[in-house]
Amino acid sequence: MAAAEKEYVPLRPTGNMERFNILRNHVNFYNNVQVSATYTIQRSALQSPDLASFTHLIHSALGETLNSQPILNVVIEDEGTPQPKWKRAETIDFRELVKITEHDPSSSPDAWLTEGHKEPLDRVDKIPVWRVRVGVQKSDLSGESTTISFILAFYGHHAIADGVSCGAFHITFLEAMNNLIGNPSLINTSPLFRPTANLELLSSLEDATPLPISIWFAIKQIIKAFFYNPVDPKNWSGPPVAPSLPTITPNLRTFSLGPSKVNSLLQKCRDNRTTLTALISVLTARKITEMHPSHSHIAGVVPFSFRKFSGHSPRAMGVFVSSVTPYFASESNPPRGYIPCTSTSDDKPNGPKNKELWESARQTRQFIAASSASPKNQMVGMLRFAPDFKGFFLGLFGKKRDHAFEVSNIGVVDGGIGGGDEKASFDKMVFSTGLCVYGDPFSVLVVSAKGGDLTVSVSWMSEVTEEKEGVALCHYLEEWMSGLAEEQR
Repeated sequence: MAAAEKEYVPLRPTGNMERFNILRNHVNFYNNVQVSATYTIQRSALQSPDLASFTHLIHSALGETLNSQPILNVVIEDEGTPQPKWKRAETIDFRELVKITEHDPSSSPDAWLTEGHKEPLDRVDKIPVWRVRVGVQKSDLSGESTTISFILAFYGHHAIADGVSCGAFHITFLEAMNNLIGNPSLINTSPLFRPTANLELLSSLEDATPLPISIWFAIKQIIKAFFYNPVDPKNWSGPPVAPSLPTITPNLRTFSLGPSKVNSLLQKCRDNRTTLTALISVLTARKITEMHPSHSHIAGVVPFSFRKFSGHSPRAMGVFVSSVTPYFASESNPPRGYIPCTSTSDDKPNGPKNKELWESARQTRQFIAASSASPKNQMVGMLRFAPDFKGFFLGLFGKKRDHAFEVSNIGVVDGGIGGGDEKASFDKMVFSTGLCVYGDPFSVLVVSAKGGDLTVSVSWMSEVTEEKEGVALCHYLEEWMSGLAEEQR
């Protein structure tokens, strides 16, 4: 084996963002990120109407997906060291990575997806750091309908996938499945897959784009991280990080808007010179300050794709993301730099004006656009100054959390709806995240299927956020987004 190993093309070193995420998982501070989709295929796509034939189709499509996405073929060497390494997996057994369960794809996915968030990405030096869960009703495989529906969820380590990458997985998997449907002789009955010997990874974020940092920005961030970061008594970000590694219980609630409501809501955003991401951020800030009236300041975090700077395509899988931090205030006269998030008696989900809401949403859009307009002075660029990621994470025990919430929108993913009855397609996507020891009390994640539904997920951890608050935020967002879509212009 040693002689054969020399023939392998060496893999590039891990990038700073990749190492950050590898060490974060190593100390059990994070688990996974996922995107799911509900697929529809013709029953004739199965070579026989049984679970074995269905499994062969899934495994074969995964094999073709791995041929197109190099990062899915690697394991992690030296995970707990300052310089972890990528290593090409010798043989991948899909039975270790794929779980096919009995689940009605037309039912709520919340509990089913949460189970996947609880499963650890372990044995990282032996098997790749992703998992696939498939939910299908076995009775449907042998039923009389001409089509079969199933939900497929991709869970990835954040070192190999950001949210857009999880969407790219589904685009690649869908193409692979349609290729197999058109060429059934390519369906393989073996669950084993051997990555190519000349596997070559895409460039890391840091290798693909310069990340210039000004001296004053660096000094400010280093002082805040290691020396002095005054606490704002008006700011709410949930309870402090636990003093030792806690048991984390993830929770998830989702709701969806149909295509007509989505189109109407997006048009309202355009009419008011803002974006859906900005609108959801303001609505989330409003509800949180309403639930915690003794605090009037909160910070959010809004990740954004760095691909416009790095040159990676939307179909590339990897971690190519940074984030911005808007600050919100529910006071009548917010401090400089804060965006108003107070409600008035005139604000109603289906009301005719909502003037203050739209003005705050415009300010949020302007802030996000300005803060993400250049690769200079981005927080992702500061990672090269961190001497010890492991020490950084362990130093967070007992500290105040940075933000009250996250809003992340990975946009529209083309599931091939309307591409022809003979082809596979997907709709009803869900974007969600699992446990993060130092994470925000609320995570609001958004994804849309082209020509289909838009789904919002609200995630929280039982040890950080009360269930009634997570459920209340989810209901509030659904009420307002639906109402704004229906209000008369």
